Amino acid sequence: MSRFGSAMGLSAIGMASKVLAIAKTMLIAALFGAGASLDAFWVAYTLPLLLPALLTNVVTVAFVPRFMASLEGFEGPEAWRGANTLFTTILLLSVFAAAAMMLWAPVLVGVLAPGLAPETQAEAVRLTRMLMPTIPLLTVSSLLSAISNARERFTLPALEGVLTNVAVIACALALVRPLGVGALIIGVVVGLVAQAIVLVSGNWSMLVRNVRPALDWRHPDFRAPAAHLMPLLIGSAGAILASLVSQFFLSHGESGAISLMAYAMMFAFLPVEVFAQAVITTFYPTFGRHFARGELVQAAEAFADGIRFVLFLTVPCAILLLVYAEPLMVLLLERGEFTASDSRAVATLAAILAVAMVFRAFAYFNHRILHAALKPWLQVGIGLACVATHIVLCALWISDHGAVGVAFAMLSATVLEAFLSVAAAGWVLRIRWHTRLVREIGRLALVALPMALVAVVGFEWIWPPEEQARVRISLVGMGLAAVSLVVGLAVARLVRQPDLQWLLGVLHLRRLANAERP
Repeated sequence: MSRFGSAMGLSAIGMASKVLAIAKTMLIAALFGAGASLDAFWVAYTLPLLLPALLTNVVTVAFVPRFMASLEGFEGPEAWRGANTLFTTILLLSVFAAAAMMLWAPVLVGVLAPGLAPETQAEAVRLTRMLMPTIPLLTVSSLLSAISNARERFTLPALEGVLTNVAVIACALALVRPLGVGALIIGVVVGLVAQAIVLVSGNWSMLVRNVRPALDWRHPDFRAPAAHLMPLLIGSAGAILASLVSQFFLSHGESGAISLMAYAMMFAFLPVEVFAQAVITTFYPTFGRHFARGELVQAAEAFADGIRFVLFLTVPCAILLLVYAEPLMVLLLERGEFTASDSRAVATLAAILAVAMVFRAFAYFNHRILHAALKPWLQVGIGLACVATHIVLCALWISDHGAVGVAFAMLSATVLEAFLSVAAAGWVLRIRWHTRLVREIGRLALVALPMALVAVVGFEWIWPPEEQARVRISLVGMGLAAVSLVVGLAVARLVRQPDLQWLLGVLHLRRLANAERP
């Protein structure tokens, strides 16, 4: 399967996961709205997942190029001794971190969300401790996901969102009355256990042949990724710090501000997780191979293809969310404990973050080039500069603009990251001026402009509705959003946009294959 086919296959799984995530979010909104108890959940949910999220990114990025260069095709514990040392060391660190975070949970909650009311902080501490034992479990899943991605077997790691979201929905429905927001924590734990079982089962034969505990810290296959790990840890910690900074400032705002931002980020960054992450995951091993062989021209061509594909998938999503954020929130969230004012607040934040989403996807893809080229400190410098920008802007804007100021700070920092990272990627690839990529971005602009025009005209025609007609008019708005998307696709076909041409070709071949079947 081509890189584009793999990316679209992962996107399909990602879409299923995010459809379930939307259903989960709708259920959470109806049950809890955007109040203090849900703020406690989001704070608790963030803390135990910090280390596994960090490890997933760090191990995957550090391990994949090394695997592609030296371990591919080799079998047995001795061949894998360096990799086994890496895995064993990280697993031991995760056990130690879980114990330490369990003990110091009150301090962590107090530092990261100091503005919460005392009772909300106490609830956040209780929920955090419920999740702490999952840290080693998540670490195992992270390691297995890294191995699967390095072997270009992307399906099993992509199932994580599906399993977790199904578990959270089921537990929320069954346990919300006796446990309140604790039902959501139980659902997260059940989903993570299911994902670990799936990954172990899917990699069982490989694990039996190759993976053993080892602590050979002098092994070259450990030392090379370990040398790459330090800058990655710093850079990834900086990226995580950006979200914690937002939470820190939001905790000083009105009750529910953390929850409102969580809703907005879920919808705004959904295209990154569904589409862009799939493209990044499937292109990254290719970058690793090309850089290992010194094939800069081929790496530059793959980079251009990937950037074009990422933008083709994310720009239309950003346009539709920027324009139709409020009708979407009315339809999906505005029921039960979630009010019309909550819809308007989330829509405002989501519209700002929709623009940030495109630049985030762009920056994430650029960073993979830097990691494949073994230039991680360059990415670290870019990332930390952007985190510092985010902190400064949050401090400047939070008092006058509240959550909106935090969203604009996030957007500004993300735009800066995108421009710095693409300049760095071009330098690593020795690209002075990629004519074909510039031409393709211009072609994408021709697609985006008429689509945006139709979307804006349609929205101005129907909005705002009377209060009693909000749901009906929102449905009309979704229809107009679909019309604007069709306009964009029609223009893309007219200008022969390559990614749409590839997709139409795949669909045509499948129709022919189905027609030839008896």
